[in-house]
Amino acid sequence: MQALKPTFTSGGFMTLEGIAKHYRLPHAYCEKLAHKLKEAGILESRVGKNGGYRIVKDPKKISVQSLVDVFQKQPAVRCLLAPNAEKTCALVATCPTKRGWRRIDAEIRKTLTRLTIANI
Repeated sequence: MQALKPTFTSGGFMTLEGIAKHYRLPHAYCEKLAHKLKEAGILESRVGKNGGYRIVKDPKKISVQSLVDVFQKQPAVRCLLAPNAEKTCALVATCPTKRGWRRIDAEIRKTLTRLTIANI
């Protein structure tokens, strides 16, 4: 498969049509992703002849965790981050696994924060 030109790392704008075709993804799916990433300040868009989308920041400074945060609706274990955990889990006061899940969540978040999109 030939490389997309320009690439995201070149700072040039890419059309969603080009991205969808290159990665064999539905255009509508790419639109949804681009919209969320634009709202999060990760992408910017430009209309016109040389328009499209491009990454706003250096890919070396965009953590995988920041992408997870854009797309993840709820934590894997809802009580971990719930401000009123007692309303989401009847066992919150006596949960024998809560501490372990918090440690797991913290380690995953730490790892994903160290990884950048330039790394993957």
